[in-house]
Amino acid sequence: MRVGKLTLAARCIAVCAGFAAGISATHGAGTFDGDWNVTLTCPKGATGTSGYRYQFPAEIQQNILHGEHGERDAGGWLMLDGKLEPDGSATLVAQGLSDASPHANTRSTYSYEVSAQFDASSGSGSRTTARKCDFVFVKE
Repeated sequence: MRVGKLTLAARCIAVCAGFAAGISATHGAGTFDGDWNVTLTCPKGATGTSGYRYQFPAEIQQNILHGEHGERDAGGWLMLDGKLEPDGSATLVAQGLSDASPHANTRSTYSYEVSAQFDASSGSGSRTTARKCDFVFVKE
């Protein structure tokens, strides 16, 4: 009888360990992983800056987001990066290069944070400083 209890306990441990490994592998893959479409909308600024709207792809791998709009080192380029937490919250960092000003033929670099919230198929976010800009994320 004692051997039977040990065998049952060993089976339970093996099943539980296999179940835990399955949970670990699933969780490690990243709940939000996949291809996403991003829409960034910045209305006209109070100081007369032009409004704009960008649409671009992003990818999430192991809950790390990366997306780019335009060509690196060209005016209008934007890169968005950051880590999503298990609850879907994220602080993303946008970095970019502005288009040339109509008054000067110069471009300037910029960077700002985006506070975002994701679920399995969508998300939204807002720029946390200065100018108000909104982000919408849709999983493909």
